[in-house]
Amino acid sequence: MQQRDSDRSNRSTTGRRPFLTTAIAAAGLTGLAGCMGNGDGNGSSDGNGGGNGSGNGSGNGGPSAVADADPLATPVDPSGVSWDDLGDLEGEITIYSGRTPDQIDLVFEELENKYSGLTIDRDYDDNDVQVNQLEQEGDATPADVFYSQDPGALGAVHDAGIVQELPSDILETVPESYRHPNGYWTGVSGRVRSVFYNEDRLDETPFDSWDELPTDISEYATDDRFEGIISTRPNSGTFRGFIQAMVDLEGEDATRQWVSDFMDQDPQLYGSGSTQAEEVNRGGDDDPIIGLGNSYYAARLVNEDSDAPIRVTFTEGDAGALFSVAGIAVTNNVDDPELVAEFARHLVAVEGQEFMMDDNGEFPVVDGVDYVGPLPGPDELNSPTYDLSEFDMELQAANDLLEDEGMMPL
Repeated sequence: MQQRDSDRSNRSTTGRRPFLTTAIAAAGLTGLAGCMGNGDGNGSSDGNGGGNGSGNGSGNGGPSAVADADPLATPVDPSGVSWDDLGDLEGEITIYSGRTPDQIDLVFEELENKYSGLTIDRDYDDNDVQVNQLEQEGDATPADVFYSQDPGALGAVHDAGIVQELPSDILETVPESYRHPNGYWTGVSGRVRSVFYNEDRLDETPFDSWDELPTDISEYATDDRFEGIISTRPNSGTFRGFIQAMVDLEGEDATRQWVSDFMDQDPQLYGSGSTQAEEVNRGGDDDPIIGLGNSYYAARLVNEDSDAPIRVTFTEGDAGALFSVAGIAVTNNVDDPELVAEFARHLVAVEGQEFMMDDNGEFPVVDGVDYVGPLPGPDELNSPTYDLSEFDMELQAANDLLEDEGMMPL
């Protein structure tokens, strides 16, 4: 078993751009598918007040909570609303991001280019680090928005009581299965677990055709044709979510057996999804030929080089094809609720969704925004129905299981 180094995001900024030609052996993404703030002044929330409140309420007659911030222009809705129809963004907003700059910074750059009066302060680090920081800072945090790579971290900040509800038009724009049931976080882009492989290396495998790749995730652990040529990244929130979903769908005993059997395949284990996909694509003698991971890592490589040999396929109806989301929550300590609410509207508007598809190979979470790309669209894949709000931050049961079976820590 070979362990690969982990990439760790620094607290910095960057950016990028679209996508994938692929041989698909399996198809099917059946989607998983006003309160008062702590201001103590005498300003009202009807726009007429002129008080000197402090805390979340600014005392200038604006809303004291993000959920009360009416759209500055057109509200967002499931049919898809353009940035040009939304209100202007002006002011400063601070984002703690558990996603890396290459995944989301282009969206921030586009917004700053469109609105000259907008400044987005970005703080990048691992999801776990960001959650711990938010919990330590509590309502004194400088962060307005937490941008997470998975629902588990969003659930954790909700459980810690440090985030507030989102406006109703945003919640009504995103399907229930992609957001918190009471509106404390929402997904803004989707991704799906997949199987990627190097199509040029078939003769180095026991397979006669890539069409023989199984559509049942269990076989990737039990079929000895995968021994020594398969890989995964077990330290990601998405992988732990996959394991938790398998526990819920198949039972703990079956899941433990799957992990144990998979480890018997002598897999290469990575600390970085990007590195894993890059090495599958590179095709060196010591590189894995097949990988279990999020499809967008492969999509980004082919976007950069249309001749890249990495390809993607999917299992059907099981945890191996789990559809999940990256998303946002807003903290209790928001100085400008109107700005934060309008910023969130931009992420679920048409351009925000399209940048996530084009730049990062992800899926839209808004029904009115069409998926554009060579992967099967959300309506074509066969992902299991699963309540993403069930994920907790550490996905502790999944993490313990992986440690017990020797897959973690790396």
